[in-house]
Amino acid sequence: MIRFKDNLIKLFAYISIFIVMTAIFLIFSFVFFNGISGINLKFLTENPKGMPLGVDGGIRNAIIGSFLLMVLSMFFSTVLGICFAIYNKIFCKSKIIKMLLSFLIQCISSIPSIIIGLFVYGFFIVTLNIPKSLFTASIALSLMVFPFVELNVEKLIEEFDRQCIRDSYALGIDKIYMCRKLILPTISNKIVSISILAGSYAVGATAPLLLTGVVFMAKPSGLFNPVMALPFHLHMLLSQSVATEKAYATAMVLIGLLIILNLLSEIIMRNIGGKIVEYIRNKKS
Repeated sequence: MIRFKDNLIKLFAYISIFIVMTAIFLIFSFVFFNGISGINLKFLTENPKGMPLGVDGGIRNAIIGSFLLMVLSMFFSTVLGICFAIYNKIFCKSKIIKMLLSFLIQCISSIPSIIIGLFVYGFFIVTLNIPKSLFTASIALSLMVFPFVELNVEKLIEEFDRQCIRDSYALGIDKIYMCRKLILPTISNKIVSISILAGSYAVGATAPLLLTGVVFMAKPSGLFNPVMALPFHLHMLLSQSVATEKAYATAMVLIGLLIILNLLSEIIMRNIGGKIVEYIRNKKS
């Protein structure tokens, strides 16, 4: 009976994997076959042109804008997530405060991204009178991915060797010094990997950008000016029912960017580059 249950669970797992992989393959192949004909050097290096806008030209500024949004959202969310996680796991001693902080993180992670965009619009743009810009859009994205970064950094700190932390306490080492010299350097590779994954999550978001600083046509010209972004550009092309082929090509570029970011995160997480260098050195010696 137990063996039958084990086989049933394995069968269910295999069927689930097959369904998921099939769905991913169908999505990727659909976008690929509809968008591959539109990918060329002109499409990647020119800006949208034509009338209506987008029927000609390319997505250069959208790529640049998405990259800037990704970098800024990675920076804001990583700094905030690290500080929050270190306080919660190293400095905070009150169980009630820890419970409240965990509850706050869970609440933020469950908020729809469009609501986060609405909050940034209402607080930063309307109340603080900050113009719709790269800065406000990055804030919206960083708030969206902040729980992901914070929870994963907390997990890294929990998995850190507790004996090293106890030895640090026994030697009278300051907590801030211990975090700077012991904990953070040890988990730095994994933090970078988490930050890249958060950036890949942010770069594909559309809803938080609708109200916060992304437009259909703009040149990156400063932190407090609007920018273009690939997901918003794709949204506009499809919603206006123009240049459908270019919309699929844009989707293909976005998927390619996400694949590259996830591969880069995996390489850094597993330190594959360091292992390759070490293998080459051992081979030569």
